[in-house]
Parts: sequence; C-alpha cells; structure tokens
Amino acid sequence: MDNKEKKEIQKYRTLYMSLGMCFGVSLGLVYGMLFFPDNSTMGMCFGLPVGMTIGICVGTAKDKRLSEKMMEVTRIVDVQETKGKLIYAMDKEGNEKEFKVTEKKMKEEKFSVGDRVAEEQEGVLVSLETK
Repeated sequence: MDNKEKKEIQKYRTLYMSLGMCFGVSLGLVYGMLFFPDNSTMGMCFGLPVGMTIGICVGTAKDKRLSEKMMEVTRIVDVQETKGKLIYAMDKEGNEKEFKVTEKKMKEEKFSVGDRVAEEQEGVLVSLETK
C-alpha cells in the first residue's frame, strides 16, 4: 500500500494537456491570421504552449480533487437482478461506501479489489489505477 500511496494520480493531466494542445493550435492559427496576415502559422508557436499549459493546469486541479476523495476497493459483489456489480470502497476515515457499477463501466475502468478509486460525481466511481 505504501508504494500505491506514493504514486501520484495522473488520470486527467495528460488528457487535458492533449485537449489544450488541440484547442491551442486552432486558437493560435486564428491569432496568427489576425496579427500576422502574411504568416498565419506564426500564431501556432504561441497557441500550442499556451493551450498545453492551460490543459495541464486544469488536469492537475482535477487530479488533486480526486486525490482528496481517494478510496480503496475492499470488495466487489455481483448483483443478481441486473447486469452490474456493487463495489464497496473504504475512504480515508475508514467509512465503507457502496457504489452501483454497470457491466460496461466495469470493463472500461477494470476495477479490482485493492485498487485506488475516487468518487468523481455523486455516486460515480472512477479508477485511479493505470491498467
């Protein structure tokens, strides 16, 4: 557990950096067309790093928020009535919480016992492990 706790959460940092780069290039081209009419690609030189920096900042803020809500999966139980599972996770205070997860979400996130997870929105569980 010590090794997992030391590992930094980077679920959204790279995603938002990529999105920031995409928007930065397009906004940079618009900026270049406005201020450098002869060379519109000049704006890309400014837009790319600005978009990347903004994306990293937004992603890091989301990751920090998730790390504050971090929990550990204690058990996973099949639900007979629906094609889903119940995931029980222990938070930092030692309280056990129950989350209903669909089969599709189980395949996407690949939850397993002992994984670090966080509650992204009310009742929505997200895995913090990279698999």
